[in-house]
Amino acid sequence: MTSSKSFAFTEDWVVVILGIATIFLALSGIVAPVPSFSWSNSAELVSTIFDPTNLLKLFEQFIFVFVTAILGAFLLGKSVKYLLDIFPTVFILTVFALILAGNATVKEYNLEAVIFSLIIGLIISNCFKLPNWFKEALSTELYVKIGLILLGTTVIFGDILKAGSLGLIQALAVVLSVWYFAFWICKKLKIDKEMSLMLSSAVSICGVSAAIATSGAIKGDSKKLSYVISLVLITAIPMMIFMPYMAEWMGLSQEVTGAWLGGSIDTTGAVVASGSLVGEEALKISTIVKFSQNVLLGLAAFAISIYWTYAKSVDDETKRDKPT
Repeated sequence: MTSSKSFAFTEDWVVVILGIATIFLALSGIVAPVPSFSWSNSAELVSTIFDPTNLLKLFEQFIFVFVTAILGAFLLGKSVKYLLDIFPTVFILTVFALILAGNATVKEYNLEAVIFSLIIGLIISNCFKLPNWFKEALSTELYVKIGLILLGTTVIFGDILKAGSLGLIQALAVVLSVWYFAFWICKKLKIDKEMSLMLSSAVSICGVSAAIATSGAIKGDSKKLSYVISLVLITAIPMMIFMPYMAEWMGLSQEVTGAWLGGSIDTTGAVVASGSLVGEEALKISTIVKFSQNVLLGLAAFAISIYWTYAKSVDDETKRDKPT
């Protein structure tokens, strides 16, 4: 069962088609159910996660995502046969990561499912040699781009209204200054330009999402992206824990502390957790500042793609002009 290459669309068009289709389904009331992954002990694990009702929700979600993946492979002109074999396995591994992240103790340390997924992926890729068709069948960037479309429909416009002019001004100032400084540091450390862009975007905008969006814009190396994601998630944990206590030691108000947390911590989840440690007002301000930065993700990805195209063309021209 394979799709015909003659009917293949480009990846961007497939993203638009599937993204709009998902939005229309949601507007029509057809939404994939969200199963529960929260548990604190073995008894609760069995009674909540493996409850028949929750398992049914999980199965319905699998069908919804699986059909989307099959349509994506078909429209891209890729083999659907391999996807039928691979996708269920990847879905099960993802559920396993979500269950680990749903533990109450793990949540206290703000360890997200993405880091468990990354660990599982690293173990598999380093212990087993995966064939090329395995990686090609998954089309990971396709799912990331669809996710960004869905994120935009549910978050970005509301965040612009919520943040207000002052929040956007601060977010813009923080993003520009931190991005440029991080990129300058990367150049001084002689880090290659591709990874410098991903790392600078991650630490200046919204962490993992910014790194993924930047990687997609410049068609970056997935291994470098994994490294950046790991770095962002690992550094977010001590910042989340210690920054509230540092703010208290410095005598900062909740408003200032919230702005500091929202502008400094890279992941949104860590910002919320850290703001909660300070107080309600700090949580509110930190969330607004972080969401204001998230608003800039699309603009940043667009600007980076233009810069990357120009930089590559200049590099190619320089290489051609060099005498041999």
